[in-house]
Amino acid sequence: MKKLILAAALSAVSAASFAAAPAWDFVQASYVMTDFDDADLNYEPDGFAISASKLVTDDVFVTGSYSMQNDDIFGTEIDFDRLSLGLGYRYALSNKTDLYGIVSYEDVEISGSGESESEDGYGLTAGARSMVMDNIELRGAVKYIDTDSGSDTSLLIGGDYFFSPAFAVGVSYETSDDLSTFGMNARYNF
Repeated sequence: MKKLILAAALSAVSAASFAAAPAWDFVQASYVMTDFDDADLNYEPDGFAISASKLVTDDVFVTGSYSMQNDDIFGTEIDFDRLSLGLGYRYALSNKTDLYGIVSYEDVEISGSGESESEDGYGLTAGARSMVMDNIELRGAVKYIDTDSGSDTSLLIGGDYFFSPAFAVGVSYETSDDLSTFGMNARYNF
């Protein structure tokens, strides 16, 4: 009888933690594909990305991401690398939904054939993350980036399916005037 009560208690605790608010302490690996909207340029790089987030207080977090993609143009391999390092603040709108904002450093580099062009600047992101079901998180955000060559605003949407409180897989999509990026990810919450 004691084992049955213990099993029921552990199951209740496990289910309650599974339905918690969005996790901000995670590391994530992704496969990403980018499509540049320039009709004269047939450049659609793909590759891998890694990102992470860590709460430093109850509401303040640090975040970062780095992606490495490449594609051939006229037989020449061209690399497209992006780096983002940010400081964010989250606000718990409810026990399942967080609003957040991020100020970030942004760096973009395109290189190939011994040539390299890089530009950096800052980014501002405002978004929401919500556990719409016990094992499904949806997210959306607007991101503004200002770099050496100008500015761009993009819309980001995505979702994750959690197999457990620690492991999830998901998809994401980012679109702006200049490019669109689709990603498939695996996430570990710690």
